[in-house]
Amino acid sequence: MKKNRSLSAKIMGAMIVLVIVMLLAAGTIFALTFKNASDTLASSNERLSDTIGAESSAYMAEQSQNRLLELAAEKADIADGIFADFERGVAIIASVAETIYSDPAAYSARPMPLPDPAKDGELSLQVLYSAATDPDDPAIVEELGLIGNVQDALLAVNASQDNMVSVYFATESGFMVQADYISAMKFDENGQLMPLEARERPWYVGAAATGKPFFTPVTKDAHTSHLCIMCGIPVYNNGRLMGVAGAGLYLDRMEHLVQSVQLGDSGKALIINGSGQVLFSTYESGALAVAEHSEDLRLCDDAELAELAKKASAGESGVAQLTVDGTACYASYAPMDTVDWSMLVFLSQDAVEAPTNRLLKSVDGITDKASDEANSHIKNATFLLLGLMGAAVAVALVTSYALSRRIVKPIKLLTKEVGSMHGNDLDFEWDLDTGDETQTLADSFRSLTQRMKDYIGEIETITAERERISTELSVANRIQSAMLPTIFPPFPDRGEFDIYGSMDPAKEVGGDFYDFYFIDDDHLCLLIADVSGKGIPAALFMMVSKIILQSCAMLGQSAGEVLTKTNEAICSNNKESMFVTVWIGVLEISTGRLTCANAGHEYPAIMRKGGGFELFRDKHGIVIGGMDGAKYKEYELTLSPGDKLFVYTDGVPEAADAENAMFGTERMLAALNAEPEAAPERILKNVRAAVDGFVKEAEQFDDLTMLCLEYRGKDGTV
Repeated sequence: MKKNRSLSAKIMGAMIVLVIVMLLAAGTIFALTFKNASDTLASSNERLSDTIGAESSAYMAEQSQNRLLELAAEKADIADGIFADFERGVAIIASVAETIYSDPAAYSARPMPLPDPAKDGELSLQVLYSAATDPDDPAIVEELGLIGNVQDALLAVNASQDNMVSVYFATESGFMVQADYISAMKFDENGQLMPLEARERPWYVGAAATGKPFFTPVTKDAHTSHLCIMCGIPVYNNGRLMGVAGAGLYLDRMEHLVQSVQLGDSGKALIINGSGQVLFSTYESGALAVAEHSEDLRLCDDAELAELAKKASAGESGVAQLTVDGTACYASYAPMDTVDWSMLVFLSQDAVEAPTNRLLKSVDGITDKASDEANSHIKNATFLLLGLMGAAVAVALVTSYALSRRIVKPIKLLTKEVGSMHGNDLDFEWDLDTGDETQTLADSFRSLTQRMKDYIGEIETITAERERISTELSVANRIQSAMLPTIFPPFPDRGEFDIYGSMDPAKEVGGDFYDFYFIDDDHLCLLIADVSGKGIPAALFMMVSKIILQSCAMLGQSAGEVLTKTNEAICSNNKESMFVTVWIGVLEISTGRLTCANAGHEYPAIMRKGGGFELFRDKHGIVIGGMDGAKYKEYELTLSPGDKLFVYTDGVPEAADAENAMFGTERMLAALNAEPEAAPERILKNVRAAVDGFVKEAEQFDDLTMLCLEYRGKDGTV
């Protein structure tokens, strides 16, 4: 007879089976939960690394390209400023010579010495003759005595520029006056003074042929080992070529400028001319190195490099990607408009991507460590579960629930929190304190996300700093604008005239300005000026010049005396050798008599009632700050009711389109005469619309400033 099992045994057996099944089920769930957490963590780490890599790579590439372009533009602007100042120095000599030839009776003869070897190393004046010129010819003696009056300008211009080789004026009659430091170089090995065939020199030939400022190619100085460039500007009198003003400039600063580009080991820089030839370079070998006979990069076999050279030689600016000597690079380029050169800056793609690669390597190390820790925790938990299954049969029902609450739930919560993170959402919330491996895993992940947030915070700080600088420049712009008259009509109770002015700076702040104010009840002073250079230095010099001009004008002095006193004040402390062109007029409102003076500024445009605007080609004095002791002549105009006066800065005629074609005075006059009878405000808007329509999308290079006056007469009617 089969013995029956007791009820307690059945219950115990059933309980044991149930406990074992439950433990097995709990163990399975436990293992699957850990595996799911491990897979989710690995997937989240991978997505996080991909997101950080993509965002950081794109951001660093964009920032690097912007910095490269800013660096190229900054260096190009510095170089262009040097050449522009150099050209302006030659232009001063040309202007003085033209003034002398136009009015010879106003000057007495001033002698010019022959070169003196004892003065070698000193800035000294001298005259050199062509072999075909007779120094004793009365006509030559007379012309030399006349043009000797340019000697003060020669000395002042050479002394104002450290890298200037020499400055000179050569005549068609066969002699040249100059100021330089190399008197001894004018003699041969036997101590005989050598003749000088100035009319055969490239700077003379080029300027005479083109009729405008001419820069020679880069060449070695005839007397030293320095690289230099020469500039010539022709001088005419009644349409006849009288000679060419010129100067030579050492290019040491260009080489130092290229060498000053610091972008790590892979950063390189070079300068090319308008013919695509490399002039200066930090490349020691390859297609971009300086060679004795540099070839035109626009014609090289490398299509990418040739395209880059074409754009740079054409005066464009931008950033390109290409391969140079087997290295992938970013290249930025910016023009030097004065000499038709361009600055190019190169940085390897590896250098741009290096910060991102370091970040990704760090992220991978952190995530790998977190994954290893998670896997270790899972393995330890599995062994723990197996031990519990053998030792906890009696208490399995109680402990299984506790283990589920204590271990499984936090892991599920951790999995949920990790799985919910994606994209830029790096906030990791964990409020539990389990005190076990789950807490360690959560702490590790919190540390990882915090590091990512700190990195993003650093990027945001850099961005905020850029915005702060932009804000400060905006405030400077508003301060400068407040210095100019901006409320129109400015004198609503004065019907004898109507006036309107505008100034649009090329950068955040500019160097142009206009002004008008009453000296007394019957005299209105109006002026317009253009400071050398651009940006903050030009803006500061502009404010100083404006205050000095107004102070002198309010003393009741004439237009010429105002310019003379202003020049004295500025030259007394002008260490940076800056200058300003000025046109000033004082209108006697009751009679329409306008007393004017011009310090190197653009010609004004006059419209007589019923007619059209025409340029009034007045005589120019030297620019303010150009030469101490200069005197300024004035002239008079009479305005009748209905006449208009328009003055402007060179930013109007020299506004250029994408092909570097200039707007010019002919287009300016056409815009003025589109509605010559219109009010001054409308006339200025017509000119600005014509300029905008011409340049289109091209970047504004110079400040654009205009002022227009309509004279209505004493009774205020036309």
